Amino acid sequence: MRKLIVGLVAACFLVGCDEQPKGGSGAMALSANQEKQNVLSIGIDGWSFVGPSEVPSGWTTVRINNDSGMIHHALVYRLPEGVTDVMMADLVIEPVQKSLTARLEGDVEKANQLLGSIPEWFADIVYVGGPGMMSDGIVGEATMYLEPGDYIVECYVKTNGMQHNYNPEPGMHGMVLPVEVTSDDGGMAEPNANVTLAISTDGFEIVDGAFKAGTNSVRVNFVEQQLYNGLVGLDAHVFRVDPDTNVADAVRWVNPFSNTGQETPGPAHYVGGIHDMPQGANGYFKVDLEEGDYGIVAEVPGAFENGLFTIVSVTAD
Repeated sequence: MRKLIVGLVAACFLVGCDEQPKGGSGAMALSANQEKQNVLSIGIDGWSFVGPSEVPSGWTTVRINNDSGMIHHALVYRLPEGVTDVMMADLVIEPVQKSLTARLEGDVEKANQLLGSIPEWFADIVYVGGPGMMSDGIVGEATMYLEPGDYIVECYVKTNGMQHNYNPEPGMHGMVLPVEVTSDDGGMAEPNANVTLAISTDGFEIVDGAFKAGTNSVRVNFVEQQLYNGLVGLDAHVFRVDPDTNVADAVRWVNPFSNTGQETPGPAHYVGGIHDMPQGANGYFKVDLEEGDYGIVAEVPGAFENGLFTIVSVTAD
């Protein structure tokens, strides 16, 4: 997606920096502008997202308060021109769920046929990030630059083999929130970060700063991107490594293509992250960490075996 941060420097040349009123009012205006937020705040009610139907464009924070009692995440994507949320529910989410059910029943041929029915326009969806895996009690927060258009915020974690984005009642949604990003500028500046994480097909690399105990603002550079099975790509989900955590299980659980992948309850305490973004894009996520070890994993098949997983150690300053 695109980047932004200009105005204040340009304004200084236009009006003259030495013409600001004495007494600090210019500094106060600058501070207010820097702190302006553009937040899409979403709650959870059962298996439904609850939140506004629109948000201004530009740098946008998607914030999810997960008080639901189970793990969720929130993939954000822009719909192709002319495609609606109802079309997504009927022509993509439903066949994906039925394919999953067929696979769980051992009918691989039927599962593949159902996936083959997904319309060609699905390839034109643009994944733009969103909060990563959040265990109960976590507030997930991801910030991305959003262009005007029609978007969906979606969770496809599974419970008893049913994805949370699916609702078997005709004409209804599961955890699928349609959102219009309007042409109004939200006025939010690009966030700062204390650590920068690069993602490529080779894995994760901390290229600047370091994770710390407390609140972290993490810049994520999507150096490369690759779709797996035509559905998901490289992203970053963070989990805490407790004494009883089976790290291999925690990594493999994030793979949505496994029969037991993303099936609640999860094997670890997931604390946030950021979903897929296009190659060359960057986004941000916030995560509160205690001292200890944390795993970072991509939501793809074979992450543990293929290096799309790393462990970072967090210490107090």
